[in-house]
Amino acid sequence: MLIVYENKDILIADKPHDIPTVPLKSQDMAGTLLGMVAERHPDILSVKGVNSWEYGAVHRLDTATSGLVIFARTQEAYDYLCSIQKNNLMKKTYKACVEPSDRLRGFDRPNTKTYEIVSYFRSYGPGSKEVRPVQDIKRADSPVLYTTRVTDLGDNVMECIITRGFRHQIRSHLAWAGIPIKGDILYGCGKAGQTLELDCFGLSFPMQDGNHFSFTKPSGRISS
Repeated sequence: MLIVYENKDILIADKPHDIPTVPLKSQDMAGTLLGMVAERHPDILSVKGVNSWEYGAVHRLDTATSGLVIFARTQEAYDYLCSIQKNNLMKKTYKACVEPSDRLRGFDRPNTKTYEIVSYFRSYGPGSKEVRPVQDIKRADSPVLYTTRVTDLGDNVMECIITRGFRHQIRSHLAWAGIPIKGDILYGCGKAGQTLELDCFGLSFPMQDGNHFSFTKPSGRISS
């Protein structure tokens, strides 16, 4: 775990693959990114999150996904960041390495470099471990449309931008488009022990003072 940015209001941590962002419900924080960050910065535990066991974690990444996660150090910062997320004002940028497959394909990719995948979502499979994109709101778990903006950078590398995320959104959307992420056991052709090649490398959002905050980790930067 590495803190890559900090100020008096927030911390940004770079989460490794295969580490949970937060505990499941009220379980012990041991082995989670939250627990690791809290060891050095216990002030995040003074923040009351939407779920009490998540404290100052503003958002989450799937356990298999690596990348940037924001933690609020004050209640005011947490409440503000949650409000802008709800209003689609926090942009999260990911790099995904993909391998074409038609196993779950249901979306026809347009013949353009950049396009949007838009859907509702529903839980799927034993224990609802997966999700599926759906177009009918009556079949959805939530009445919210979720958008993944995809830019094809060539060599099977995609840049994906979301502003409000659903569980497994990018993984499911890319599989639906016939380009599942390498190493994805649930939605692609990945096998046990493989690394999911999905990383959140950029964050940006408007600040309370009217300025704009933007952070990109150099190791994740993609150029077209």
